[in-house]
Amino acid sequence: MYLKRKMKRFSVPSIAAVALLAPFILAGCQSNAASSTIDSSSMVSSSNNEVELVESKPEVAEVEANNAPNRIITTLNGNTQTQMGFNWYTTDKFDDAKVWVSTSEDLSDPLIFDPEVAEVTNQYAERTEDGYYIYADLEKDDEGDPVEGEDGEPIINGYYTDEDVSGPEWTSGDAVGSLDLVDVTEYSYKALATDLEPNTTYYYQVGSDSGKKSEIGTFNTSCEVGDEFTFVQYTDTQNAYWNEHAFNEAAYGADTIKQALEVADADFVLHTGDVVETAEVEDEWVDIFSQSEESWLQQPLVVAPGNHDEYALNYGDSQLTEKFNEHINVPVTDEKVDGGSYYSLDYNGVHVVVANTNDNKESEDNPEGKAIGTEQLAWIEEDIKQARENGAQWVVLTYHKPLYSKSYHSLQDEDVQKVREEFMQMIDELDVDLALQGHDHVISRTKSLNFTPREENFSNATIDQAEVVLGEDNVEYYKNPSGTVFVLPNTGGTKAYDDLYGKSLEHVHEVRPDLSWMTQEDLDYYNNLFAFGGQPQKDGVFANSHSNNRDSTVQNFAVYNVNGNELTVEIYQIFGELVEGEERAVEKVHEFGIVKE
Repeated sequence: MYLKRKMKRFSVPSIAAVALLAPFILAGCQSNAASSTIDSSSMVSSSNNEVELVESKPEVAEVEANNAPNRIITTLNGNTQTQMGFNWYTTDKFDDAKVWVSTSEDLSDPLIFDPEVAEVTNQYAERTEDGYYIYADLEKDDEGDPVEGEDGEPIINGYYTDEDVSGPEWTSGDAVGSLDLVDVTEYSYKALATDLEPNTTYYYQVGSDSGKKSEIGTFNTSCEVGDEFTFVQYTDTQNAYWNEHAFNEAAYGADTIKQALEVADADFVLHTGDVVETAEVEDEWVDIFSQSEESWLQQPLVVAPGNHDEYALNYGDSQLTEKFNEHINVPVTDEKVDGGSYYSLDYNGVHVVVANTNDNKESEDNPEGKAIGTEQLAWIEEDIKQARENGAQWVVLTYHKPLYSKSYHSLQDEDVQKVREEFMQMIDELDVDLALQGHDHVISRTKSLNFTPREENFSNATIDQAEVVLGEDNVEYYKNPSGTVFVLPNTGGTKAYDDLYGKSLEHVHEVRPDLSWMTQEDLDYYNNLFAFGGQPQKDGVFANSHSNNRDSTVQNFAVYNVNGNELTVEIYQIFGELVEGEERAVEKVHEFGIVKE
Protein backbone atom coordinates (compact mmCIF):
# COMPACT_ATOMS: atom_id res chain seq x y z
CA MET A 1 0.00 0.00 0.00
CA TYR A 2 1.72 3.17 -1.11
CA LEU A 3 -1.07 5.66 -0.48
CA LYS A 4 0.06 7.42 2.69
CA ARG A 5 -0.99 10.24 5.01
CA LYS A 6 -3.46 12.70 3.51
CA MET A 7 -2.25 16.31 3.64
CA LYS A 8 -4.73 19.16 3.68
CA ARG A 9 -3.49 21.98 1.49
CA PHE A 10 -5.27 25.16 0.57
CA SER A 11 -3.98 26.98 -2.45
CA VAL A 12 -4.58 30.72 -2.69
CA PRO A 13 -6.84 30.50 -5.77
CA SER A 14 -10.27 29.13 -4.79
CA ILE A 15 -14.00 29.54 -5.22
CA ALA A 16 -16.29 31.91 -3.35
CA ALA A 17 -19.02 30.69 -1.04
CA VAL A 18 -22.16 29.34 -2.70
CA ALA A 19 -25.12 27.18 -1.77
CA LEU A 20 -24.56 23.45 -1.58
CA LEU A 21 -25.82 21.20 -4.34
CA ALA A 22 -26.75 24.13 -6.59
CA PRO A 23 -25.21 25.45 -9.79
CA PHE A 24 -22.69 28.08 -8.88
CA ILE A 25 -20.49 30.77 -10.32
CA LEU A 26 -16.81 30.70 -9.46
CA ALA A 27 -15.30 33.68 -7.69
CA GLY A 28 -12.36 35.48 -9.27
CA CYS A 29 -9.01 35.72 -7.52
CA GLN A 30 -5.38 36.30 -8.32
CA SER A 31 -3.82 33.33 -10.12
CA ASN A 32 -0.33 34.14 -8.88
CA ALA A 33 0.17 32.48 -5.51
CA ALA A 34 2.08 35.52 -4.30
CA SER A 35 -0.74 37.91 -5.19
CA SER A 36 -3.09 39.76 -2.90
CA THR A 37 -6.21 38.36 -1.30
CA ILE A 38 -9.26 37.29 -3.25
CA ASP A 39 -12.07 39.68 -4.04
CA SER A 40 -14.99 37.43 -3.22
CA SER A 41 -17.47 39.89 -4.69
CA SER A 42 -16.12 39.34 -8.21
CA MET A 43 -17.90 36.44 -9.88
CA VAL A 44 -16.88 34.58 -13.03
CA SER A 45 -17.73 31.28 -14.67
CA SER A 46 -15.27 28.43 -15.02
CA SER A 47 -16.55 27.52 -18.48
CA ASN A 48 -19.48 27.85 -20.81
CA ASN A 49 -21.31 25.54 -18.43
CA GLU A 50 -21.71 26.22 -14.75
CA VAL A 51 -20.19 23.67 -12.41
CA GLU A 52 -22.29 21.96 -9.79
CA LEU A 53 -21.08 21.39 -6.25
CA VAL A 54 -21.67 18.09 -4.49
CA GLU A 55 -21.88 17.76 -0.73
CA SER A 56 -19.67 14.69 -0.35
CA LYS A 57 -16.14 14.49 -1.64
CA PRO A 58 -15.90 12.20 -4.70
CA GLU A 59 -14.14 8.92 -3.99
CA VAL A 60 -10.40 9.44 -4.10
CA ALA A 61 -8.55 6.94 -6.29
CA GLU A 62 -5.32 5.40 -5.11
CA VAL A 63 -2.25 6.67 -6.92
CA GLU A 64 -1.27 3.96 -9.37
CA ALA A 65 2.15 2.36 -9.13
CA ASN A 66 4.57 3.11 -11.96
CA ASN A 67 7.55 0.76 -12.03
CA ALA A 68 8.68 1.56 -15.54
CA PRO A 69 11.54 4.07 -15.28
CA ASN A 70 9.86 7.47 -15.42
CA ARG A 71 10.67 11.15 -15.00
CA ILE A 72 13.87 10.34 -16.90
CA ILE A 73 16.36 13.12 -17.50
CA THR A 74 19.96 13.00 -18.72
CA THR A 75 22.15 15.94 -17.75
CA LEU A 76 25.62 17.29 -18.35
CA ASN A 77 27.33 16.70 -15.03
CA GLY A 78 31.06 17.29 -14.58
CA ASN A 79 33.56 16.69 -17.37
CA THR A 80 31.49 16.79 -20.57
CA GLN A 81 34.08 14.75 -22.46
CA THR A 82 33.96 11.80 -20.09
CA GLN A 83 30.84 11.99 -17.87
CA MET A 84 27.04 12.08 -18.03
CA GLY A 85 24.37 12.26 -15.33
CA PHE A 86 21.05 10.38 -15.15
CA ASN A 87 17.95 10.65 -12.96
CA TRP A 88 14.73 8.59 -12.87
CA TYR A 89 12.00 7.25 -10.56
CA THR A 90 10.01 4.11 -9.82
CA THR A 91 7.32 3.36 -7.25
CA ASP A 92 9.03 0.27 -5.84
CA LYS A 93 12.72 -0.13 -5.17
CA PHE A 94 14.81 -2.16 -7.62
CA ASP A 95 18.12 -3.23 -6.08
CA ASP A 96 19.50 -4.22 -9.48
CA ALA A 97 18.85 -0.82 -11.09
CA LYS A 98 21.48 0.15 -13.67
CA VAL A 99 22.43 2.49 -16.47
CA TRP A 100 23.69 0.74 -19.59
CA VAL A 101 25.85 2.88 -21.93
CA SER A 102 27.21 1.67 -25.26
CA THR A 103 28.61 2.99 -28.53
CA SER A 104 26.27 0.55 -30.30
CA GLU A 105 22.58 1.29 -30.76
CA ASP A 106 21.78 -2.30 -29.80
CA LEU A 107 23.59 -1.63 -26.49
CA SER A 108 26.05 -4.47 -27.04
CA ASP A 109 29.10 -4.61 -24.74
CA PRO A 110 27.77 -1.82 -22.53
CA LEU A 111 29.45 0.04 -19.76
CA ILE A 112 27.29 -0.49 -16.66
CA PHE A 113 26.84 2.03 -13.87
CA ASP A 114 25.09 1.64 -10.53
CA PRO A 115 22.86 4.48 -9.33
CA GLU A 116 22.49 5.89 -5.88
CA VAL A 117 18.97 5.02 -4.73
CA ALA A 118 17.00 7.19 -2.32
CA GLU A 119 13.57 6.69 -0.81
CA VAL A 120 11.55 9.86 -1.29
CA THR A 121 8.07 11.03 -0.37
CA ASN A 122 6.28 12.85 -3.17
CA GLN A 123 2.93 14.60 -2.95
CA TYR A 124 0.27 13.75 -5.53
CA ALA A 125 -3.07 15.49 -6.01
CA GLU A 126 -6.29 13.75 -5.05
CA ARG A 127 -8.08 12.51 -8.17
CA THR A 128 -11.14 10.52 -9.14
CA GLU A 129 -10.92 7.06 -10.68
CA ASP A 130 -11.14 8.78 -14.09
CA GLY A 131 -8.09 10.92 -13.29
CA TYR A 132 -9.82 14.25 -12.69
CA TYR A 133 -8.61 16.52 -9.90
CA ILE A 134 -10.88 16.93 -6.87
CA TYR A 135 -11.36 20.48 -5.56
CA ALA A 136 -13.06 21.88 -2.48
CA ASP A 137 -14.96 25.17 -2.52
CA LEU A 138 -14.12 27.03 0.70
CA GLU A 139 -16.24 29.53 2.60
CA LYS A 140 -14.53 32.94 2.43
CA ASP A 141 -14.79 36.11 4.49
CA ASP A 142 -14.94 39.63 3.09
CA GLU A 143 -11.16 39.65 2.81
CA GLY A 144 -11.15 36.47 0.77
CA ASP A 145 -9.64 34.36 3.55
CA PRO A 146 -11.02 30.89 4.44
CA VAL A 147 -13.60 30.89 7.25
CA GLU A 148 -12.93 28.32 9.95
CA GLY A 149 -15.61 26.26 11.65
CA GLU A 150 -15.84 25.32 15.30
CA ASP A 151 -13.33 22.52 14.73
CA GLY A 152 -10.72 25.01 13.49
CA GLU A 153 -10.85 23.65 9.94
CA PRO A 154 -11.94 25.72 6.92
CA ILE A 155 -15.65 25.47 6.11
CA ILE A 156 -16.18 23.58 2.86
CA ASN A 157 -19.25 24.48 0.78
CA GLY A 158 -18.90 21.42 -1.44
CA TYR A 159 -16.72 19.64 -3.95
CA TYR A 160 -16.26 19.50 -7.71
CA THR A 161 -13.81 18.11 -10.29
CA ASP A 162 -12.10 19.59 -13.34
CA GLU A 163 -14.02 17.43 -15.79
CA ASP A 164 -15.14 19.60 -18.74
CA VAL A 165 -13.76 22.87 -17.31
CA SER A 166 -12.52 25.52 -19.71
CA GLY A 167 -12.31 29.23 -20.28
CA PRO A 168 -9.94 32.01 -19.24
CA GLU A 169 -11.07 32.08 -15.60
CA TRP A 170 -10.01 28.46 -15.30
CA THR A 171 -6.79 28.48 -17.34
CA SER A 172 -5.54 31.60 -15.55
CA GLY A 173 -6.14 29.92 -12.19
CA ASP A 174 -8.78 32.42 -11.07
CA ALA A 175 -11.49 29.76 -10.69
CA VAL A 176 -9.38 27.01 -9.16
CA GLY A 177 -10.34 25.80 -5.70
CA SER A 178 -8.57 24.05 -2.85
CA LEU A 179 -6.65 20.85 -3.54
CA ASP A 180 -5.63 18.06 -1.18
CA LEU A 181 -2.43 16.08 -1.63
CA VAL A 182 -1.46 12.55 -0.61
CA ASP A 183 2.00 11.31 0.31
CA VAL A 184 3.41 8.56 -1.90
CA THR A 185 6.66 6.73 -1.21
CA GLU A 186 8.79 6.38 -4.34
CA TYR A 187 12.42 5.72 -5.23
CA SER A 188 14.77 8.11 -6.96
CA TYR A 189 17.81 6.92 -8.90
CA LYS A 190 20.85 9.07 -9.64
CA ALA A 191 23.75 7.74 -11.67
CA LEU A 192 26.93 9.20 -13.14
CA ALA A 193 28.54 7.55 -16.16
CA THR A 194 32.32 8.05 -16.08
CA ASP A 195 35.42 7.22 -18.14
CA LEU A 196 33.62 7.86 -21.42
CA GLU A 197 35.48 8.73 -24.62
CA PRO A 198 35.44 12.32 -25.97
CA ASN A 199 33.73 13.12 -29.26
CA THR A 200 31.70 9.92 -29.15
CA THR A 201 28.05 9.08 -29.72
CA TYR A 202 26.62 6.89 -26.97
CA TYR A 203 23.33 5.07 -26.50
CA TYR A 204 21.85 4.23 -23.12
CA GLN A 205 19.01 2.72 -21.13
CA VAL A 206 18.05 3.06 -17.49
CA GLY A 207 16.11 0.51 -15.45
CA SER A 208 16.64 -2.98 -14.14
CA ASP A 209 16.72 -6.61 -15.28
CA SER A 210 14.18 -7.60 -12.65
CA GLY A 211 11.84 -4.77 -13.62
CA LYS A 212 11.55 -2.64 -16.74
CA LYS A 213 13.95 -0.63 -18.87
CA SER A 214 13.50 2.72 -20.54
CA GLU A 215 13.49 3.41 -24.24
CA ILE A 216 16.97 3.84 -25.70
CA GLY A 217 18.37 7.37 -25.48
CA THR A 218 21.48 8.93 -26.97
CA PHE A 219 24.04 11.64 -26.28
CA ASN A 220 27.36 12.94 -27.56
CA THR A 221 30.37 13.66 -25.42
CA SER A 222 32.09 16.97 -26.11
CA CYS A 223 35.07 17.41 -28.40
CA GLU A 224 38.15 19.64 -28.49
CA VAL A 225 38.43 23.38 -27.91
CA GLY A 226 37.14 25.26 -30.96
CA ASP A 227 35.15 22.38 -32.45
CA GLU A 228 31.71 23.43 -33.67
CA PHE A 229 28.62 22.60 -31.64
CA THR A 230 25.01 23.69 -31.23
CA PHE A 231 22.67 23.99 -28.29
CA VAL A 232 19.04 25.01 -27.86
CA GLN A 233 17.60 27.25 -25.14
CA TYR A 234 14.00 27.27 -24.01
CA THR A 235 12.47 28.28 -20.73
CA ASP A 236 9.49 28.47 -18.37
CA THR A 237 7.56 25.40 -19.45
CA GLN A 238 5.85 25.91 -16.06
CA ASN A 239 2.86 23.60 -16.54
CA ALA A 240 0.15 24.12 -13.91
CA TYR A 241 -1.69 21.09 -12.50
CA TRP A 242 -5.09 22.78 -12.91
CA ASN A 243 -4.66 23.02 -16.69
CA GLU A 244 -3.88 19.36 -17.27
CA HIS A 245 -7.47 18.76 -18.43
CA ALA A 246 -8.32 22.29 -19.59
CA PHE A 247 -5.39 23.53 -21.71
CA ASN A 248 -2.50 21.18 -21.17
CA GLU A 249 0.61 23.32 -20.79
CA ALA A 250 3.00 20.37 -20.60
CA ALA A 251 1.94 19.44 -24.14
CA TYR A 252 3.03 22.87 -25.39
CA GLY A 253 6.30 22.65 -23.48
CA ALA A 254 6.97 19.23 -24.97
CA ASP A 255 6.07 20.42 -28.46
CA THR A 256 8.38 23.43 -28.13
CA ILE A 257 11.45 21.27 -27.62
CA LYS A 258 10.25 18.78 -30.24
CA GLN A 259 10.03 21.58 -32.82
CA ALA A 260 13.39 22.98 -31.71
CA LEU A 261 15.14 19.66 -32.23
CA GLU A 262 13.65 19.39 -35.72
CA VAL A 263 15.23 22.77 -36.53
CA ALA A 264 18.57 22.23 -34.81
CA ASP A 265 20.87 19.24 -34.48
CA ALA A 266 21.58 20.09 -30.87
CA ASP A 267 24.37 18.66 -28.76
CA PHE A 268 22.50 19.67 -25.62
CA VAL A 269 19.42 21.59 -24.48
CA LEU A 270 19.49 24.46 -21.98
CA HIS A 271 16.35 25.06 -19.90
CA THR A 272 16.55 28.35 -18.00
CA GLY A 273 14.16 27.46 -15.20
CA ASP A 274 10.56 27.09 -14.02
CA VAL A 275 10.26 23.55 -15.28
CA VAL A 276 6.93 23.31 -13.41
CA GLU A 277 4.46 25.69 -11.79
CA THR A 278 4.20 24.18 -8.30
CA ALA A 279 7.11 21.98 -7.25
CA GLU A 280 5.16 20.29 -4.46
CA VAL A 281 2.54 18.83 -6.83
CA GLU A 282 4.32 15.79 -8.25
CA ASP A 283 1.69 15.43 -10.96
CA GLU A 284 3.29 18.42 -12.71
CA TRP A 285 6.77 16.85 -12.81
CA VAL A 286 5.23 13.62 -14.14
CA ASP A 287 3.30 15.51 -16.83
CA ILE A 288 6.16 17.59 -18.24
CA PHE A 289 8.76 14.83 -17.96
CA SER A 290 6.57 12.16 -19.57
CA GLN A 291 5.40 14.37 -22.45
CA SER A 292 8.95 15.61 -23.09
CA GLU A 293 10.62 12.21 -22.71
CA GLU A 294 10.88 11.39 -26.41
CA SER A 295 12.72 14.66 -27.09
CA TRP A 296 14.78 14.62 -23.91
CA LEU A 297 16.08 11.14 -24.76
CA GLN A 298 17.75 12.59 -27.86
CA GLN A 299 20.41 14.63 -26.02
CA PRO A 300 21.37 15.76 -22.49
CA LEU A 301 20.06 18.85 -20.76
CA VAL A 302 21.53 21.68 -18.73
CA VAL A 303 18.91 23.09 -16.35
CA ALA A 304 18.93 26.30 -14.30
CA PRO A 305 16.64 26.39 -11.25
CA GLY A 306 13.58 28.64 -11.41
CA ASN A 307 11.60 30.09 -8.53
CA HIS A 308 8.56 27.90 -9.27
CA ASP A 309 10.78 24.83 -9.04
CA GLU A 310 10.74 25.25 -5.25
CA TYR A 311 7.16 26.46 -4.67
CA ALA A 312 4.76 24.75 -2.28
CA LEU A 313 1.07 24.47 -3.10
CA ASN A 314 0.27 26.89 -0.30
CA TYR A 315 2.51 29.85 -0.99
CA GLY A 316 2.64 30.63 2.72
CA ASP A 317 4.44 27.34 3.42
CA SER A 318 8.22 27.13 3.45
CA GLN A 319 9.77 26.75 0.03
CA LEU A 320 10.76 23.23 -0.98
CA THR A 321 14.45 23.83 -1.54
CA GLU A 322 15.30 20.20 -2.32
CA LYS A 323 12.74 19.57 -5.10
CA PHE A 324 14.83 20.80 -8.04
CA ASN A 325 17.83 18.63 -7.16
CA GLU A 326 15.63 15.65 -6.36
CA HIS A 327 14.39 15.64 -9.96
CA ILE A 328 17.47 16.83 -11.86
CA ASN A 329 20.95 15.34 -11.46
CA VAL A 330 23.27 18.34 -11.59
CA PRO A 331 26.40 19.21 -9.60
CA VAL A 332 26.06 20.81 -6.18
CA THR A 333 28.74 23.42 -5.49
CA ASP A 334 29.71 24.35 -1.91
CA GLU A 335 27.13 21.79 -0.72
CA LYS A 336 24.49 24.45 -1.40
CA VAL A 337 21.04 23.13 -2.30
CA ASP A 338 18.72 26.11 -2.05
CA GLY A 339 15.87 25.82 -4.49
CA GLY A 340 18.50 24.41 -6.84
CA SER A 341 22.27 24.58 -7.07
CA TYR A 342 24.94 26.46 -9.00
CA TYR A 343 27.59 24.80 -11.15
CA SER A 344 29.62 25.12 -14.34
CA LEU A 345 30.85 23.03 -17.24
CA ASP A 346 33.05 23.30 -20.32
CA TYR A 347 31.94 22.29 -23.80
CA ASN A 348 34.38 22.54 -26.71
CA GLY A 349 36.12 25.52 -25.15
CA VAL A 350 32.90 27.30 -24.10
CA HIS A 351 32.55 27.79 -20.37
CA VAL A 352 28.92 27.61 -19.21
CA VAL A 353 28.07 28.90 -15.73
CA VAL A 354 24.66 28.07 -14.23
CA ALA A 355 23.74 30.47 -11.42
CA ASN A 356 20.96 29.92 -8.88
CA THR A 357 18.74 33.00 -8.42
CA ASN A 358 16.75 31.20 -5.69
CA ASP A 359 19.60 31.95 -3.31
CA ASN A 360 17.39 34.64 -1.75
CA LYS A 361 16.62 33.38 1.75
CA GLU A 362 17.96 35.61 4.48
CA SER A 363 21.00 34.01 6.10
CA GLU A 364 24.39 34.87 7.54
CA ASP A 365 25.78 34.67 4.00
CA ASN A 366 22.89 36.65 2.56
CA PRO A 367 21.33 38.91 5.24
CA GLU A 368 19.55 41.10 2.67
CA GLY A 369 17.94 38.21 0.82
CA LYS A 370 19.61 38.90 -2.53
CA ALA A 371 18.75 36.66 -5.47
CA ILE A 372 22.40 35.57 -5.41
CA GLY A 373 24.26 35.46 -2.11
CA THR A 374 27.82 36.47 -1.29
CA GLU A 375 29.21 32.94 -1.35
CA GLN A 376 27.74 32.21 -4.76
CA LEU A 377 28.90 35.53 -6.21
CA ALA A 378 32.44 34.83 -5.01
CA TRP A 379 32.30 31.37 -6.55
CA ILE A 380 31.05 32.74 -9.90
CA GLU A 381 33.88 35.27 -10.00
CA GLU A 382 36.58 32.73 -9.19
CA ASP A 383 35.08 30.12 -11.52
CA ILE A 384 35.02 32.40 -14.55
CA LYS A 385 38.49 33.79 -13.85
CA GLN A 386 39.83 30.24 -13.67
CA ALA A 387 38.04 29.31 -16.89
CA ARG A 388 39.64 32.23 -18.72
CA GLU A 389 43.05 31.24 -17.36
CA ASN A 390 42.38 27.72 -18.64
CA GLY A 391 41.79 29.09 -22.13
CA ALA A 392 38.00 29.37 -22.42
CA GLN A 393 37.20 31.14 -25.69
CA TRP A 394 33.64 31.97 -24.70
CA VAL A 395 31.82 32.42 -21.39
CA VAL A 396 28.06 31.88 -21.26
CA LEU A 397 26.29 32.72 -18.00
CA THR A 398 22.77 31.40 -17.46
CA TYR A 399 20.27 32.00 -14.68
CA HIS A 400 16.51 32.34 -14.24
CA LYS A 401 15.59 35.81 -12.94
CA PRO A 402 16.59 38.42 -15.55
CA LEU A 403 18.64 41.55 -15.17
CA TYR A 404 17.37 42.84 -18.53
CA SER A 405 14.07 41.94 -20.16
CA LYS A 406 11.10 43.60 -21.83
CA SER A 407 8.71 42.81 -18.99
CA TYR A 408 8.32 43.85 -15.39
CA HIS A 409 10.37 41.32 -13.39
CA SER A 410 13.71 42.71 -14.56
CA LEU A 411 13.22 46.06 -12.81
CA GLN A 412 10.81 45.06 -10.06
CA ASP A 413 11.90 41.81 -8.35
CA GLU A 414 13.22 43.05 -5.03
CA ASP A 415 15.79 40.27 -4.58
CA VAL A 416 17.19 40.96 -8.06
CA GLN A 417 17.40 44.72 -7.48
CA LYS A 418 19.43 44.10 -4.31
CA VAL A 419 22.11 42.26 -6.27
CA ARG A 420 21.73 44.00 -9.63
CA GLU A 421 24.63 46.45 -9.39
CA GLU A 422 27.30 44.08 -8.09
CA PHE A 423 26.15 41.23 -10.36
CA MET A 424 26.18 43.41 -13.49
CA GLN A 425 29.56 44.87 -12.56
CA MET A 426 30.94 41.36 -12.14
CA ILE A 427 29.48 40.23 -15.48
CA ASP A 428 31.12 43.17 -17.23
CA GLU A 429 34.50 42.85 -15.49
CA LEU A 430 34.63 39.11 -16.20
CA ASP A 431 33.90 39.72 -19.89
CA VAL A 432 30.88 37.40 -20.06
CA ASP A 433 29.83 37.02 -23.70
CA LEU A 434 26.21 35.92 -23.31
CA ALA A 435 23.77 35.97 -20.38
CA LEU A 436 20.81 33.62 -20.97
CA GLN A 437 17.74 34.23 -18.84
CA GLY A 438 14.13 33.19 -18.09
CA HIS A 439 11.32 34.26 -15.71
CA ASP A 440 9.86 37.11 -17.82
CA HIS A 441 7.76 35.37 -20.47
CA VAL A 442 8.57 37.74 -23.33
CA ILE A 443 11.20 37.95 -26.07
CA SER A 444 14.13 40.14 -25.10
CA ARG A 445 17.55 40.59 -26.69
CA THR A 446 19.76 43.45 -25.60
CA LYS A 447 22.51 45.18 -27.44
CA SER A 448 26.02 44.55 -26.13
CA LEU A 449 25.95 46.17 -22.67
CA ASN A 450 28.62 47.47 -20.33
CA PHE A 451 28.25 48.22 -16.64
CA THR A 452 27.54 51.65 -15.27
CA PRO A 453 27.06 52.51 -11.57
CA ARG A 454 23.54 53.07 -10.30
CA GLU A 455 24.38 56.65 -9.41
CA GLU A 456 24.81 57.23 -13.15
CA ASN A 457 21.83 55.19 -14.36
CA PHE A 458 19.13 53.07 -12.71
CA SER A 459 19.63 50.21 -15.20
CA ASN A 460 23.34 49.73 -14.42
CA ALA A 461 23.95 49.52 -18.17
CA THR A 462 25.34 51.55 -21.01
CA ILE A 463 25.57 50.44 -24.63
CA ASP A 464 28.91 49.04 -25.75
CA GLN A 465 30.07 50.87 -28.86
CA ALA A 466 31.44 47.73 -30.47
CA GLU A 467 31.71 47.68 -34.24
CA VAL A 468 28.82 45.92 -35.98
CA VAL A 469 29.75 44.09 -39.19
CA LEU A 470 27.57 42.36 -41.76
CA GLY A 471 28.40 38.70 -42.25
CA GLU A 472 28.20 36.72 -45.49
CA ASP A 473 24.85 35.41 -44.33
CA ASN A 474 23.59 39.03 -44.07
CA VAL A 475 23.53 38.75 -40.29
CA GLU A 476 24.80 41.53 -38.04
CA TYR A 477 27.77 40.53 -35.87
CA TYR A 478 29.26 42.38 -32.94
CA LYS A 479 33.00 42.48 -33.62
CA ASN A 480 35.17 42.07 -30.52
CA PRO A 481 32.56 43.50 -28.14
CA SER A 482 33.57 44.43 -24.61
CA GLY A 483 30.01 44.06 -23.32
CA THR A 484 27.49 41.28 -22.72
CA VAL A 485 24.36 40.40 -24.70
CA PHE A 486 21.35 39.31 -22.60
CA VAL A 487 18.88 36.91 -24.25
CA LEU A 488 15.45 35.69 -23.15
CA PRO A 489 13.43 33.62 -25.69
CA ASN A 490 9.92 34.19 -24.32
CA THR A 491 8.42 30.93 -23.01
CA GLY A 492 8.20 27.28 -23.93
CA GLY A 493 4.84 27.09 -22.16
CA THR A 494 1.56 28.98 -22.42
CA LYS A 495 1.91 31.70 -19.77
CA ALA A 496 2.91 35.00 -21.39
CA TYR A 497 3.80 38.44 -20.03
CA ASP A 498 3.19 41.78 -21.65
CA ASP A 499 5.91 43.67 -23.49
CA LEU A 500 5.43 46.15 -20.67
CA TYR A 501 8.21 48.59 -21.51
CA GLY A 502 6.99 48.77 -25.09
CA LYS A 503 3.80 50.43 -23.82
CA SER A 504 3.16 53.98 -22.62
CA LEU A 505 4.50 55.22 -19.30
CA GLU A 506 0.91 55.58 -18.10
CA HIS A 507 0.28 51.91 -18.85
CA VAL A 508 3.45 50.87 -17.00
CA HIS A 509 2.36 52.78 -13.90
CA GLU A 510 -1.21 51.48 -14.07
CA VAL A 511 -0.35 47.82 -14.54
CA ARG A 512 2.68 47.72 -12.23
CA PRO A 513 2.33 50.43 -9.55
CA ASP A 514 5.67 49.38 -8.04
CA LEU A 515 7.28 50.94 -11.13
CA SER A 516 5.74 54.36 -10.43
CA TRP A 517 9.27 55.75 -9.96
CA MET A 518 9.95 55.33 -13.68
CA THR A 519 9.96 58.50 -15.78
CA GLN A 520 9.54 58.82 -19.53
CA GLU A 521 13.29 59.44 -19.77
CA ASP A 522 13.91 56.20 -17.84
CA LEU A 523 11.53 54.28 -20.09
CA ASP A 524 13.15 55.59 -23.27
CA TYR A 525 16.64 54.84 -21.97
CA TYR A 526 15.74 51.30 -20.93
CA ASN A 527 14.04 50.50 -24.24
CA ASN A 528 17.11 51.71 -26.13
CA LEU A 529 19.17 48.97 -24.46
CA PHE A 530 17.32 46.35 -26.53
CA ALA A 531 18.00 45.33 -30.10
CA PHE A 532 14.92 43.09 -30.37
CA GLY A 533 11.94 42.12 -28.28
CA GLY A 534 8.21 41.98 -27.78
CA GLN A 535 5.32 39.71 -26.90
CA PRO A 536 4.26 37.55 -29.85
CA GLN A 537 0.88 36.74 -28.31
CA LYS A 538 -1.46 39.56 -29.24
CA ASP A 539 -4.15 39.45 -26.60
CA GLY A 540 -6.56 42.08 -25.35
CA VAL A 541 -5.94 40.89 -21.82
CA PHE A 542 -2.68 42.86 -21.83
CA ALA A 543 -4.68 46.09 -21.97
CA ASN A 544 -5.03 45.98 -18.19
CA SER A 545 -2.81 43.13 -17.06
CA HIS A 546 0.87 42.21 -17.23
CA SER A 547 0.01 38.56 -17.93
CA ASN A 548 -2.28 36.46 -20.10
CA ASN A 549 -4.64 33.65 -19.13
CA ARG A 550 -1.99 30.94 -19.58
CA ASP A 551 -3.45 30.28 -23.00
CA SER A 552 -0.79 31.38 -25.49
CA THR A 553 -0.39 29.22 -28.58
CA VAL A 554 2.88 31.01 -29.49
CA GLN A 555 6.11 29.64 -28.06
CA ASN A 556 9.77 30.44 -28.70
CA PHE A 557 13.21 28.88 -28.52
CA ALA A 558 16.73 30.00 -29.37
CA VAL A 559 19.48 28.13 -31.20
CA TYR A 560 23.15 28.86 -30.45
CA ASN A 561 25.94 27.74 -32.75
CA VAL A 562 29.55 28.12 -31.69
CA ASN A 563 32.23 27.56 -34.30
CA GLY A 564 35.70 28.64 -33.24
CA ASN A 565 35.73 32.43 -32.99
CA GLU A 566 32.14 32.87 -34.25
CA LEU A 567 28.91 32.55 -32.29
CA THR A 568 25.48 32.91 -33.90
CA VAL A 569 22.09 33.14 -32.20
CA GLU A 570 18.75 32.43 -33.89
CA ILE A 571 15.39 32.96 -32.18
CA TYR A 572 12.46 30.96 -33.53
CA GLN A 573 8.73 31.23 -33.01
CA ILE A 574 6.14 28.44 -33.07
CA PHE A 575 2.54 29.24 -34.00
CA GLY A 576 -0.72 27.33 -33.83
CA GLU A 577 -3.16 25.42 -31.67
CA LEU A 578 -1.78 22.14 -30.44
CA VAL A 579 -4.56 19.74 -31.38
CA GLU A 580 -4.42 16.26 -32.79
CA GLY A 581 -3.43 16.26 -36.43
CA GLU A 582 -2.79 20.00 -36.69
CA GLU A 583 0.64 21.04 -37.93
CA ARG A 584 2.23 24.00 -36.20
CA ALA A 585 4.38 26.54 -38.04
CA VAL A 586 7.94 27.48 -37.09
CA GLU A 587 9.55 30.75 -38.18
CA LYS A 588 12.90 32.40 -37.50
CA VAL A 589 12.17 35.86 -36.10
CA HIS A 590 15.60 37.19 -35.15
CA GLU A 591 19.29 36.48 -35.64
CA PHE A 592 22.60 38.02 -34.64
CA GLY A 593 26.18 36.98 -34.01
CA ILE A 594 29.42 37.74 -32.22
CA VAL A 595 32.85 37.39 -33.78
CA LYS A 596 36.21 37.59 -32.05
CA GLU A 597 39.32 38.44 -34.04
